[in-house]
Amino acid sequence: MKIYTAEEMRRHEQMAVDKGTTFEQLMENAGQAAGRDLLQRQPQAGRMLVVCGKGNNGGDGLVMARLLQAQAWRMDIVFVLGDKLSPLAELNLGRLNGLGGIEIIVWDSAAQRLQQGYDVVVEGIFGTGFSGALPQNIAAVCRTLNASDGLKIALDIPTGLDCDTGAADKDAFRSDITYTFAAYKPAHLSDTGKALCGEVVCLDIGIE
Repeated sequence: MKIYTAEEMRRHEQMAVDKGTTFEQLMENAGQAAGRDLLQRQPQAGRMLVVCGKGNNGGDGLVMARLLQAQAWRMDIVFVLGDKLSPLAELNLGRLNGLGGIEIIVWDSAAQRLQQGYDVVVEGIFGTGFSGALPQNIAAVCRTLNASDGLKIALDIPTGLDCDTGAADKDAFRSDITYTFAAYKPAHLSDTGKALCGEVVCLDIGIE
């Protein structure tokens, strides 16, 4: 079992890029691997909400959305940290242009639709870079997500959980499945992390 801190993960990502891959390809690998695992679990197309931050954690969710759209899933995508995205997230958002069954919505609409229910909720807000306390608006988002029905999925680590220490905000996202990439993170193995992460699935994305 490989266990990497956030800094070790960044170092191994850079090592993979130095050997010839790209950060774009690593994101594609992550989103594709998560999407494929979900399709094995839920082969029948359904409705999904993808909750994105502005960084590469959200970018992973956008790749996942593209894969599932091709399998007839319908999905809503919401950006909860503003629309100024990282370059790779912006790139993968652009790849969704013109695809049917995908709607970009605002959080108020997402909160209303959550009451009607989604089959799957994917959370990709902060990822491994989070520490400290959640901003009030994101704490409110997590509370709403936690109260909703449907299978809840976190990408890499649930938002509100510190990747390295296992410390968690009281409103941290509570996932049924956490897809982590390349290696487990220390928080996945902590008591708090085990309570928040649900089943942790470590996916190979081409990083040693």
